[in-house]
Amino acid sequence: MSEATVLMKAGFSITLQLDGSNDRLDGTFKECDGFDFTQEVIQFREVTSERWGNANKGRSRLTKLPGNAVGGNLILRRGMTISKSFWLWFSSVQEGNWFKQRRTISITFYQGNSPQAAFQFTEAWPTKFRIGDMKTDSSNVEIEEIEIAYEGFERISI
Repeated sequence: MSEATVLMKAGFSITLQLDGSNDRLDGTFKECDGFDFTQEVIQFREVTSERWGNANKGRSRLTKLPGNAVGGNLILRRGMTISKSFWLWFSSVQEGNWFKQRRTISITFYQGNSPQAAFQFTEAWPTKFRIGDMKTDSSNVEIEEIEIAYEGFERISI
C-alpha cells in the first residue's frame, strides 16, 4: 500500500519530510507528542524613585521580559514499516556524526486527503529510536517510535 493510499484512508495523519531527502515523503505517522514551544519569562524587580505609601520614594516594580524560547522533543509513532530511513538517521547520530545529521524537518497535518497545517523544525536530530513491546501471540501491529530534538519551530504556509 502506498503512502498516498494510507493518507486517503486515514481520518487524520501526519507526514514528515527531511531536508536533503530524495523521497517525496519520509514518513506517515498516526501519533505525535511533545509538540510544544514555550517562551520563558524573566522576572526582575527594581526600586523606582516613585512615592510609595508614606515614604518619599522606593516603589517596587515588577517587570517581565521574554527569555529563551524552548521546545520540547517530538515523539512520532507509527506502525512498523519496511523503511529504514529513521533507523539510519538515528544510527548516524550515534556514530558521532550528530552535528552533520541535524536537519530541517517539515510536518504536515492532514484531515482525510486535505492538508490542514504545516510546521517546520530546524536543527532537528533523533535522540531515541524505540520499537514497542512485541508479543508473538498478538495480532497488533508493532509500533516504531522516534524522538526528535529540535532548536527552532515555526508554522509555515501549506
